[in-house]
Amino acid sequence: MYLRLIAATLCLAAPLSAQDIGTVPEPKLLSHFPLGGQQGTTFDLEVTGAALQGAQTVWFEGGELSASILKLEKLQATSEEKDKKPEDYLGKAVKADHRAVLQIRIPKTATLGLHLFRLVTPRGLSNALGLQVVSDPIVSETDRPHQAAEDAQYLSVPAVVNGRLSEKGQRDFYAFRVSQGEELLFAVRSDLGPSRTYQAQAGITLYQRSDSWFDPSRVVRLAVKGPALTWEPFQRYERTRSTGRFALSQRVSHRFESSGRYFLSVGTFTGTGDPNHGYQLRIVRRRSPQARQVLGRLAHPEPGDWLERDSATLRQLGSFQRPLQSNRLALLQHRSGRVPFSGKLAVPTEPVAAQGNSSTPSPARDSRIEPAPEVEPNNSLDRSGTVQIPGLIEGRIQTPGDVDLFRFRAEAGQKLAFEIETPGDSPPHFNPWLKLLDGSGNELVSNIYMEYGGDGDDVNKTVERKTIFTIEQSGSYFLRIRDLTSVQGGPRFRYRLLARPQVPHLGRVEISLGVTPSLSTLIDKTDRINLEAGQAKEMVVVCEKEEGFQGNVLLTVDNLPPGVQAWVSTAAGWTETLMRGIQYRPLGVEVVSPDHHRPQRSATTVVVWASPDTPITGSPRFLQLMARPVVDGRVGPALPAGRIPFLAVRPPEETPVMTSSR
Repeated sequence: MYLRLIAATLCLAAPLSAQDIGTVPEPKLLSHFPLGGQQGTTFDLEVTGAALQGAQTVWFEGGELSASILKLEKLQATSEEKDKKPEDYLGKAVKADHRAVLQIRIPKTATLGLHLFRLVTPRGLSNALGLQVVSDPIVSETDRPHQAAEDAQYLSVPAVVNGRLSEKGQRDFYAFRVSQGEELLFAVRSDLGPSRTYQAQAGITLYQRSDSWFDPSRVVRLAVKGPALTWEPFQRYERTRSTGRFALSQRVSHRFESSGRYFLSVGTFTGTGDPNHGYQLRIVRRRSPQARQVLGRLAHPEPGDWLERDSATLRQLGSFQRPLQSNRLALLQHRSGRVPFSGKLAVPTEPVAAQGNSSTPSPARDSRIEPAPEVEPNNSLDRSGTVQIPGLIEGRIQTPGDVDLFRFRAEAGQKLAFEIETPGDSPPHFNPWLKLLDGSGNELVSNIYMEYGGDGDDVNKTVERKTIFTIEQSGSYFLRIRDLTSVQGGPRFRYRLLARPQVPHLGRVEISLGVTPSLSTLIDKTDRINLEAGQAKEMVVVCEKEEGFQGNVLLTVDNLPPGVQAWVSTAAGWTETLMRGIQYRPLGVEVVSPDHHRPQRSATTVVVWASPDTPITGSPRFLQLMARPVVDGRVGPALPAGRIPFLAVRPPEETPVMTSSR
């Protein structure tokens, strides 16, 4: 066993030829199959990519899983493959030129979820791909065709299937049996590399048998209750083009009225398919403990992720489902710069007063906000409910057209913030429309944000999760919430509405290692730093200042290896334009002020430099970006703001070409 592992990782090295010097690109992973495995198992994983020569190690970011490289080979393109259009990787044409076979070992105690892995080569770290760990039994897709119901592969519930959509137009059929009244949850995930759009994501269709004299094996599409369209934010490692997408039929729940044999198919919306198009299908019983597991959720979330605003737009990264916790004010005050710096990252148990806001309650009173249920009927001004400031309301749009109103008292000059969470359905199904009304029922502000794009006549409107407003006159006010369409409602149309004083604080701090000018936005063009001795690379750090925060932001980079330094520089010249994006106003057009829905943003460049005598790092490490709010000369607590995998590499002329032994 030990000899086999040693042989699998033993490499032969030779220097690059003169014509290759300076031409060796960073390694890129383009696809992998299968997409995951079960806890306590060992299996082989096939990976394709570009510039993988000399790959020596597999690095799992979470550290729980391990792997060995069993085979690494250079692909010889056939005449057909030479004519095939290359992958579009961050605006550049890339063709897979290497194939690696990895042996993956998943411990029984491995955390369920998506584990990110990279290959380590002499030229540095590759980008990350995700490997899904599940607790359910894994079933392999059979080699025989099952692209019709009569040839469907049978599955025993619960099950997870690793399959491929190898050809254009392909749909894979599966059969399963249910009992009367049984409710199943179906989910599918596909990971197609950085070049594919959301239309290529796999989806699920359910069928039932409908025999006829003309066709004894005829099946018809099953009418599924509940939404088929969902909002799917991208994980950070996927964010090379956008930050989210609408996905069709990736998660379907259905209660079967009669027992029997049913079918499902897996395919893409546009019928795309190729040998690298893998998917993972999962079927579990709705009421089982396993139903809480979600395909595609990170096993080890990024430390320091802070999504202050998450509307239903691509750039806002969310879907109204970030929990509003009872210690919400304490969390915000921790980011306000008014908490003395102690060197610890823990959130204080006793919040402090927020800057410049005389209406902020005392620490003892606002340390926790206990939720209060709505009381029906509350659909008119004279029958409204009541809410205190701060207050957290738990309500529901019970029927189509249902409207809920809540009265509160506010004083002139009071700065308020209103946040919404939708624990059940969220956009695009439940679009909570919030209005702030004066005592006579006149609208003062709503949570609808409008921006212009294109050539100035394209109007984008979005329903926002957070709205801020300053009260001008003392008196009674109303909060009015309903669904945007007025044609939907029901048990899943639940909301949590938080009304609170504004807390000026440091919001989201995001690292961008590049830009995509065609999208007019800051976005991750890469997700790692491979740095040669004597060279420097920059990353742009975007800071969002929320609710009138006027302090400064102190940025530091921790866990630097010997010989590597990080300096804060001025912002690049293009950042102002790119941060603005399409949010501009054509002349003569009146629009709602963005101040109610958008924070102030600033950009800073951080330069990471490796001195000429920097040693080659033997293994990757994370560079940890820390942000500290600074207010009135006081430095607040260190807030983790992101991390970047780092590797110090040799220059091209010293890089060996390594070929794995077979």
